[in-house]
Amino acid sequence: MVAAVGCSQLTDELAPPPTPSTATVEPSASPSEPSNDAIVVLRPQPGEFVTSPVIVRGEADLFEATVSIRILDAAGVELAAAFATATCGSGCRGEFVTEVFFFTPLRQDGIIEVFESSAEDGSQLHLVRIPVVLAPGG
Repeated sequence: MVAAVGCSQLTDELAPPPTPSTATVEPSASPSEPSNDAIVVLRPQPGEFVTSPVIVRGEADLFEATVSIRILDAAGVELAAAFATATCGSGCRGEFVTEVFFFTPLRQDGIIEVFESSAEDGSQLHLVRIPVVLAPGG
């Protein structure tokens, strides 16, 4: 099942200020400073338990400011796909935030992928993978 949701501007006043994710950025031979990365995911953090809808928040400097998001289950099956639009793009860093709705009948490991879809061939550019625990309910 694939659920999609568009961009939304949300405020999250109750949550503590996020810190940059230490998620795996692929492909990369060595780690780089978050300020140099095209995409920095601030929320969720690696290992976090998430329920639907999960708020995905970060910063990006991408072509047309479009950020693509996918949620994969433990088997790598896509549970949801969405996009967000950063407040600035193509040469400047902007903030993005969106809710992504997904369904899982049981608690399991999962991956949230955040990336830029190539305008040329649709491939995933600047892929950031955040390992999370997907939980039912919400």
